Amino acid sequence: MKILFSPKTFERLHHVIGPFFAGHDIEIADPADVPELIAKAEVLVTGPMNVDGPLLEKAPSLRLVHQWGVGVEMVDLEACSAKGVAVCNVPSRGTGNAEGVAEIALLHMLLLARRFCKAQENIRSRRLYSPQGISLWRKRACVIGLGNVGQSIVERLKGMGMQITGVNRTRRESFFEIGIDEFFTLDEILSALPGCRFVILALELNEMTREIADEKFFRAMDADSFLINVGRAELVSRRALEDSMNEGRLAGVGLDVFWNEPADPEDPLLDEPSVTLTPHIGGLTDEALMGVARSVSENISRLEKGMELINMLNRPCVNGECH
Repeated sequence: MKILFSPKTFERLHHVIGPFFAGHDIEIADPADVPELIAKAEVLVTGPMNVDGPLLEKAPSLRLVHQWGVGVEMVDLEACSAKGVAVCNVPSRGTGNAEGVAEIALLHMLLLARRFCKAQENIRSRRLYSPQGISLWRKRACVIGLGNVGQSIVERLKGMGMQITGVNRTRRESFFEIGIDEFFTLDEILSALPGCRFVILALELNEMTREIADEKFFRAMDADSFLINVGRAELVSRRALEDSMNEGRLAGVGLDVFWNEPADPEDPLLDEPSVTLTPHIGGLTDEALMGVARSVSENISRLEKGMELINMLNRPCVNGECH
C-alpha cells in the first residue's frame, strides 16, 4: 500500500518503520508538502496535523487516516466520514502510551514533592540533608479523568500508598476495583478538590473541559497542593494558574504540556522554582514506540485484508451508506 507519513520527524523512526511496514510504499513528508503528495496515498499516518475537507479533496485514493498516538483533535472526523475515509487512533493502554504518561505524571509529582530544584541548588552549595520533602505516602491525590491514562495513574499511585479521589464524567463500578477511594462526577469537581495534596489532570480536551481549571477550581484546591497536567494545556486557564501562584495558593505545578508548544525558554513561568516542565514526552518511551508502531501496522494489514479496523473513531460513508 502507498503510505504517507507526516511530519518529517518520522524519519528518525526509520529503524522502527522499516521492519513494521516492510513491503509497503513509504513516503515521509512535512505537513506543508502533504497536499502535493497525498493524491496517491491510500493511508496517511500522522502526528498532530490538520486533516480537513480541503486536504481530503486532494486525496481520491485515501482510505485511512491513522493517528500515530491517541489525540485526534486536529482531524475532521465528519469530513473523513463523508469522503469514505476511516480514522483510527492507537489504544493508549497496553501499547505503552498510557503507561508512559502515567509515569511522567509520577515524575512531576516526585520532582515537586522532593523539591528537586532546591536539592540541585544544595548540591552546588555543598549542603547535606536539605531540603526536607513531602512524602507521597499517605497523601491524597485527585485524578481527574479516568480513561486509560487516568486509570494507569491511579494504579501507580496506589502502589505509592496514596489515597485516591477520582473524577470522571460518568461513574463505573470498575473504578473502585483499580483503587479509587472516593468518586465525584465532573460537574461535582469543586467538591472533589479539598483535602487533595496532588491534583492530576488526565482529561481529553473538548468544549466541556476547556479551561476546567479556572479561578473557582484553584480556589477550591488546598493552599499547599500541587497541580499536575498531563492532558492538554488548554485544560488550564493560564491566567487563573498564574494568579493562584502569585497569591501563594499553590505549592507547585508540573506540566508535560504547554499552551504554545514548543515552550519559549524565556517564558517567565519557567523561571519559577515551583514549576517543572517536560516537553510533551509522556508517551515517548521505548515501549510506547514499539506498541504504537505495532498497532498502526496491524490496522494497515487489516485494511488490506478487508477486516474490521481497531479503534476506528468514525463511520465512513461510501456511496451514501455509512458502515
